[in-house]
Amino acid sequence: MNQLLYWAAQGWIESKLNVDLMQGYENESVSIDERARAYLDINCGHCHIPGGSADTTGLYLNLTEETKEHLGIFKKPVAAGRASGNLKYSIVPGKSNKSIMIYRMDSLDPGIMMPESGRALADDKGIKLISDWINQL
Repeated sequence: MNQLLYWAAQGWIESKLNVDLMQGYENESVSIDERARAYLDINCGHCHIPGGSADTTGLYLNLTEETKEHLGIFKKPVAAGRASGNLKYSIVPGKSNKSIMIYRMDSLDPGIMMPESGRALADDKGIKLISDWINQL
């Protein structure tokens, strides 16, 4: 049984769930937008969400976010310092190589890399997916 449905059946969470909302980010039969947004939600949205530990950045990467600036499009960093890589925006549509998001995903430097914990390697498949998504924006 789907874990969320199980929890709902136990009464641990609200039972009005839409478990078909998110596509798997490796599912190449869906749009690159759906795949990229799913990837960002799974890997970044737990912190980059209103009320999350990265709330003050204004970069919200949860699946339901719709505001382009909150998603990082032409969004200037709040206090990234050297973690910005001297780049101007989190996402520059059509230019993943000019986007802070890719710079941070690709880094292994603990003061730069995102996500900042839980990894020792760069996710090459994830970086390619998000780069391709940015390049087609």
